[in-house]
Amino acid sequence: MTKHREPTPQQAQNPEKEKMLVESYFTRPAPNHTMPEIGVPPRTAYNVIASEMELDGDPNKNLATFVTTWMEPEARQLIADTLHKNYIDHAEYPRTAEISKRCVRMIHNLFNGPEGQDQPGTACAGSSEAVMLGALSMKWNWKNRQKKAGKPFDKPNLVYGSDVHVVWDKFCRYFDVEPRNIPIPKGQTVMGPDDFREHIDENTIGVIGVVGTTFTGQCDDVVGIDQMLTELKGKGLEVPMHIDGASGGFVFPFSHPDFTWDFRLDSVVSINASGHKFGLVYPGIGWLITRTDAQVPEDLIFYEDYLGEKDATFTLNFSGSSSFVLAQYFQFIRLGHSGYSSVVRAMTMNREALADQLKQMDALTVYDDDNPCLPLLIAKTNDNEPFDSNDLVGELARRRGWLVPAYQMPPNNENDRIMRMLVKFNQTRELVDALCEDFSDSIAYLRKKGEGKVDAPPAHTGHGY
Repeated sequence: MTKHREPTPQQAQNPEKEKMLVESYFTRPAPNHTMPEIGVPPRTAYNVIASEMELDGDPNKNLATFVTTWMEPEARQLIADTLHKNYIDHAEYPRTAEISKRCVRMIHNLFNGPEGQDQPGTACAGSSEAVMLGALSMKWNWKNRQKKAGKPFDKPNLVYGSDVHVVWDKFCRYFDVEPRNIPIPKGQTVMGPDDFREHIDENTIGVIGVVGTTFTGQCDDVVGIDQMLTELKGKGLEVPMHIDGASGGFVFPFSHPDFTWDFRLDSVVSINASGHKFGLVYPGIGWLITRTDAQVPEDLIFYEDYLGEKDATFTLNFSGSSSFVLAQYFQFIRLGHSGYSSVVRAMTMNREALADQLKQMDALTVYDDDNPCLPLLIAKTNDNEPFDSNDLVGELARRRGWLVPAYQMPPNNENDRIMRMLVKFNQTRELVDALCEDFSDSIAYLRKKGEGKVDAPPAHTGHGY
């Protein structure tokens, strides 16, 4: 029973206001369509929102997202301390601008860019913005080459496979470029040079290679694509390649340092990477890195002096918090190369442990090969089971709140409905084992349900977390 408390003198003087404050939180719906006439104390506002957030899924059990879901307390403090700093205010926050340049230089070096470049890249709100900027640069450079050769430049096209992120379709639609989205051949999960060759012509602004696809975590044959583009260049057709490293950019330098996918390939002119994925920063930071400054056409750089100093801007966004740029730098100096290598190694080991256990379950087919891959696992339910992948992920969510996506593969392989599980560095071996136990229990329950042998869900068993 709630203990009765006498009102304070201030409350007693204004009982209607106190009634409003209490009822606004306890008995009335949260503001929905219109701004409330009268506000509430900050703690009440916090509680209203925090209580609703309890209805969201648990980020630690979110195996769907590539995005970082945990940072150390010191990183969170740094983010909180710098949220109010506008990243674009270079004159007012020169040290922040310098730290951003340091990050760009470090990533350029990580991706084996040529030495001697000052600032060949820019911070972005995420990889989607970085993709837009990289693709725009290719479009402008192609247009300038066409003009110089006296050729038409009104029908640009971009060649990529159906294993890309939807942002590439967005770019083509938003910026009036013909999308040559090539379906993955049946039985394949990634793209290679033979899949692209016949779709490239003099109006092609570039080809997209993906390292760490959203669908399977695998890599396109970027080495083969580079060789094909080099052959075309020898025949007078210059077509560059952009690498979509949104997911793999901060994995493969540490997991497979000998895997050639970056600026070591001659045709690669730009790379995007998500700091807020395996760069280990909370959502809000991506990077576009170019081979040299020459890859960014001067026409795409704007100069403004609104803020007291003439600054060059190469972004789609303007204002944005500095906090996630600084958080990226925090992770770089906190972890170093050895720390990132250790994190990736731990994620890979737990992914292998997950694969080994799921392979023992005869209801599942697990996709696992020796190709460079992100720390994620793909599996599907076998056709002879009385349930499908959707049923299984639904039961996993009900059983323990696991958030596992089930989705169709791209065209030509759309009959394969797969489950994808990201293994991130804050997900321990204990959680991996608990997930596998819940997989086993869920499969057993769904089999019995399919046979009509159960009327109600079983009691929860297993780990008590």
